[in-house]
Amino acid sequence: MTYVEISKSVVLAQNEFGSNSICISLENELVFVDAGMNGAIASTFRRSMEEKFGKKSSALILTHGHIDHFFGMGAFSDLEVIAPANSKSRIERFVNAEFTDEIVANFELYFPTFTEAAKVAKLFMPTLWYNDKLEFGSNKELLIKIVGGHTNCSSSIYLQSEKILIAGDLLQVGTSPWFGEPDNDLVKWIQNLKIWEEMALDAYLPGHGKSVDVAYLTKVRVFFEQLLAAVTKLKAEGLTVEEVIEHNSLPTGYWPPEATKPAYAMSLASLYKGL
Repeated sequence: MTYVEISKSVVLAQNEFGSNSICISLENELVFVDAGMNGAIASTFRRSMEEKFGKKSSALILTHGHIDHFFGMGAFSDLEVIAPANSKSRIERFVNAEFTDEIVANFELYFPTFTEAAKVAKLFMPTLWYNDKLEFGSNKELLIKIVGGHTNCSSSIYLQSEKILIAGDLLQVGTSPWFGEPDNDLVKWIQNLKIWEEMALDAYLPGHGKSVDVAYLTKVRVFFEQLLAAVTKLKAEGLTVEEVIEHNSLPTGYWPPEATKPAYAMSLASLYKGL
């Protein structure tokens, strides 16, 4: 895990496996966003940030209910854990799950360090659920808002004083994006990107990958606009999902070709099915 100082108050822990984690130093407390996959790694990050800023941790905010963003939450079991209300069923499913060898092996296919992470995982339900939006901090420095798109519970966190936006998996940098959930909404995803572009902030922090600027958001938005138009057209012409996935009219990705994951085809199939 690589620690990157985004500003005087924000540190991004860039994680190769599992989601990024972010520490925000508010006036009297530390707030973390997403726990990543591994609780031991999350604990190390938390301790490092408490030493760096000389403050106590108060809360963990989850951007949405995907397991690679909360499987390491045991590192924050003594804190307030905040999550969008419509992520409850997703999180509860895993909190109540028995992680058998078979289930762990299956997750390992998608998350190469899952077996190791499962050994230290301590899952529990969040303590504070919110609908629509929530202002957090003694001076209400953070605006947490459900925005949808990647999932219906996808949320953003905006640190207004430093013009930094945490986008969760609405930004996935340096790799092919996952947009294969049944409740994925590319139209809403595109709308969010447009709004954030117009804000022209100092930094945009993704759920995966490095911090980016507004120009990168434009690349993502244009790609999704072109992709949605192309898949809609090809399906209307009667092409099968297999033909669409391989069609040369689909736009070139904004990520390096070698970073295209096998799950990208699954995302395309889900998009086709949902049209």
